[in-house]
Amino acid sequence: MTEGCFNKSIYFFGFVFFTLVPIVANGAFDKAVTGFRMKSLFKPKYILMFVLLGGLVLAGCTGGSAPLRGWSGVAASGGNLYLGAMDGRVVAVNTANGSLIWTVPVVALPSGGGGFGCAPAAAPVAIYSTPAVAGDLVYISGYDGKLYAISASTRLSTDKYLRKDDKSSPQPIIGSPVVVGGNIYTASSDGVVYAKKTVSLNDVWQFATGDKIWSSPAVAGGTLYVTSFDKKIYAVNTADGSKKWEFKTEGAIVSSPVVDGDTVYFGSLDRNIYALNAADGSLRWKFGAGKWFWATPIVHNGVVYAANLDGKVYALNTESGQKQVEFDLKKGERKDYGISSSPVMVDNLLIVATEAGKVYSLDTVNNQQKQVLALGEKVYAGLAAADGKVYVHSAKDRLYEIEVSSGAKRELNIK
Repeated sequence: MTEGCFNKSIYFFGFVFFTLVPIVANGAFDKAVTGFRMKSLFKPKYILMFVLLGGLVLAGCTGGSAPLRGWSGVAASGGNLYLGAMDGRVVAVNTANGSLIWTVPVVALPSGGGGFGCAPAAAPVAIYSTPAVAGDLVYISGYDGKLYAISASTRLSTDKYLRKDDKSSPQPIIGSPVVVGGNIYTASSDGVVYAKKTVSLNDVWQFATGDKIWSSPAVAGGTLYVTSFDKKIYAVNTADGSKKWEFKTEGAIVSSPVVDGDTVYFGSLDRNIYALNAADGSLRWKFGAGKWFWATPIVHNGVVYAANLDGKVYALNTESGQKQVEFDLKKGERKDYGISSSPVMVDNLLIVATEAGKVYSLDTVNNQQKQVLALGEKVYAGLAAADGKVYVHSAKDRLYEIEVSSGAKRELNIK
């Protein structure tokens, strides 16, 4: 690290503890976050927020890419797994033998001065997004503000900044891209959703929200749904990028929406999960929990399963929002570990990983919960499932395959 970058780091942490901490403690960060205490800032979930916010401040030290280790989710497709490693590589892994098929480094090149005296230098790009796979192409978003398209057969890659001026002022991308038809949709922390052509990555349209977007869009029936830090969810026409409707909550939203039938579900930092009419955005119901909703909800057999940072998973009736059961996964924990990783469904079992690295199966038929195993490593990235197995990318940059029926664990090679 250069002297300039070191000084910039000092400025950032001074900013956090002498500016952000008092603001949050006084409730100015968000009116919805009530009962906040200074000691709460040192819990894992708040550290996650500060790490991401810190990346925005420190981005100049590496020519646009922050010195972070992103926690990419896993995509399963055609017997292979795809993810972003924490050293800035996109990797493909064979599920049959667990071997590394290929790896493509994602590196941010120097692009001028970094600010605060930082010398620009090439550096690995942090990847928080889960890849999207369409045919031979693997798409992934980078913290450097670029969308990458990698050929699974040739390893050749193309990339484009989402904005034309991003080369000098890149805007980090946290959420995952979504491919539907001939378009790919990506949302950025500049608060804009970008629709681009899948092969050329040429622009189709843009839609601006009022604040940062850390979530991933959801597309269904010619409509794109996206949540924003401006406390709103938007419905956007995929044909031309025009707004259909918007709905405002009482808190910033980082949870990605999910659409089931004629209803869209999402969680908010106001501690509620919402069900809206997908056609007009009218409220059908909302349900309040103990803490923030970060993970993406799952809908299965007339029930919405919503994981919360209070360490619980709430099972809610899709029609009424009435709670049918709650699964307490933090019970017995020595620390207050919540759930930020998005779960997956395997047959009738909901598989959930807590931040503490414990993996549970929740039987949606008899509402019984069972600990499958304890990884001993923290988990923030979303899970993936294929052929009765679940794949977990841990915070130690290890990829595990877990057999749901037996709890057997196998580490796959991503190095």
